[in-house]
Amino acid sequence: MPFLLNIQIPLKEPVIIITLVLLLLLIGPAFFERLRIPSIVGLLVSGAIIGPNGFNLLSPNLEFSLLGTMGLLYLMFLAGLEIDLIDFIENKLKSLFVGLASFFIPFITGLLICRFVLDYELLASWLIAAMLSSHTLVSYPILGRLGIVNKSIVTIVIGATIIADILALVTMEFITNYSKQGFDIDVLLILLLQFSIFLLVVLLILPRLSSFFLQRYEGELAVQYIFVLLILFVASSTAHFLEIEPILGAFFCGLTMNRQILRTSPLYKRIEFIGNTLFIPFFLISIGILANFKIYIHQPRLLFILIILTLTAIAGKYLAALLSRLVLRTSTAETNLIFGLSVGRAASAIAIILIGFNMRLVSEDVLNNTVILILFTSITSSYITQRSGRKILIKSNDTISKPLIHKQKLLVPVANPSNMAQLLEFASLIRDTGDDTPVYPLLVFPERENDQKKIREKQQEVKKVIDILDSEVEFHTGTRIDNNITNGIVRAADEMTATSIIMGWHTRTTPFSILFGDVLNNLLEKTHRMVIVLKTPSTIRDVRKVLLFVTADAHLEKGFSQWLDATALLAKRLQIKFRISSSSISTIQAAQSYLDEKKLTKYFDYKEMAVQKPKGLSLKTQSADMMAFVHARRGSVSYSRHFEHFMNNCMGRFKGNNIIIIYPEQAS
Repeated sequence: MPFLLNIQIPLKEPVIIITLVLLLLLIGPAFFERLRIPSIVGLLVSGAIIGPNGFNLLSPNLEFSLLGTMGLLYLMFLAGLEIDLIDFIENKLKSLFVGLASFFIPFITGLLICRFVLDYELLASWLIAAMLSSHTLVSYPILGRLGIVNKSIVTIVIGATIIADILALVTMEFITNYSKQGFDIDVLLILLLQFSIFLLVVLLILPRLSSFFLQRYEGELAVQYIFVLLILFVASSTAHFLEIEPILGAFFCGLTMNRQILRTSPLYKRIEFIGNTLFIPFFLISIGILANFKIYIHQPRLLFILIILTLTAIAGKYLAALLSRLVLRTSTAETNLIFGLSVGRAASAIAIILIGFNMRLVSEDVLNNTVILILFTSITSSYITQRSGRKILIKSNDTISKPLIHKQKLLVPVANPSNMAQLLEFASLIRDTGDDTPVYPLLVFPERENDQKKIREKQQEVKKVIDILDSEVEFHTGTRIDNNITNGIVRAADEMTATSIIMGWHTRTTPFSILFGDVLNNLLEKTHRMVIVLKTPSTIRDVRKVLLFVTADAHLEKGFSQWLDATALLAKRLQIKFRISSSSISTIQAAQSYLDEKKLTKYFDYKEMAVQKPKGLSLKTQSADMMAFVHARRGSVSYSRHFEHFMNNCMGRFKGNNIIIIYPEQAS
């Protein structure tokens, strides 16, 4: 077969290279997982086998390097995008401690070993120690597959990673500048200025631009996805031009877009799918390609140095994890997870040593040892992370990831095209992820409007809105013709045994009592189910602050836990906190006890106040994005005329706010 003789080794033809890599992505992970080897390890080993020091099928050329770099930035971007911001803020001191321990212990042990055992020069020892103190979340995709990325311990380690890497990169910058011009305070001032400019661009400018663009092109997923990629590389390029490692730019980009790209959105699903399927595997293969094992056959002494460096790298991170356990009192599985996530090295390690190699501070042997060390520590990271992650998953009591006690069936009467999308999106946000029950949009027509053409037009409007949402939540649209709207809603709710009815109130000027007086009162009288009334003058996804006012004795109602579950899901999805205020300390204590038991209290603050006069509300209340009220039906145990008066006055005074009114389920 003459055409086979024309194939050059290493491969040069892009089509053949891509075919080979895609074949590895298809069969490699499945093959290694059959051997009980994590798929990430399989990709690293696959890269070493096909690389220039294996069968020499691929070389680390420019095209492959570009894909690998994109995969790394994508990995860090996803880590920032998936972090639980509420958890991150709650555990910032723990992240700081773990980050400092994860930097200083490996740095000090690495410096002593390199200087006094391996006899490297002082600057070379400092540089290698900085490399050993860094780490990269190469095993992070394993957590996504296990479904534990939102665990507090994972959030702590992600925060610690940023702290450790920043310190390692600053150390590298200091060493390289010192080697060129000695110690100069100007170097530190320049570094401070660079980080200030970087944070200004990434934390202030890019989020505003992203918010405007994503809202402007709502529903156009292709345009939104390309824009997200652009913002990712703008942030990384900004870091690069300011002489900051681009991986920090990618992470902070994910962090700033965390609240704009909800985890339930189709855009997020596509970002995650493409990254984990294509870009991140390319990065892992590119790391494996750099490995050169043949050199140790000809220079056995380098093998001894490699073993010493690898043991130092592993021991330093393990000691840091043990210290974290002593101080933070983490479990064995959590301690191992800290170690597993922090022991892997990749981008920052290569960057530090490569810069030192280009400046002739370290030799080519150190560069190769670093690549092999990255391979070994990445394999170690994958094994430990998978084992400890499984144990955490088994022992987990985080009930928010489990199905709610109430089998949710959300009925959403829709009529007004202007708020239809907001109502359906809100329903998807409070829908439990462990429940595959669809959301039920409902069109109700009075008998006098029994016009088939009008009915078909309304059905098409609903279908168009659902198509634009492109949500992974399933929607089953229903249509009813009844003698009046209220009866139609009630009968539909009875037939499908709905748990909640979600209604919209979009008009800014129409008073609540006039608009909903008859319909809502009739509905509350005719059904015992939870009713949620929603007014959304601005998009729900932009909400950053919620004040939740609860009527006294609300904890005595049947639906107490149901609305707490719903608000907790909303808080988690939007990454915000609810401030629960009530005139009853017993109600606050009951809510706190329930949320503590379900480990959801981090999404709530509590405040006792006399909710009787809106004049008592502070200016901070006026700036809240959303005000929520847990009211009650007339005649129920928690109904209060004072609270109703307070609620109506608040809505009249703060007309620009988003409003949620919850009428909990009552005993039938």
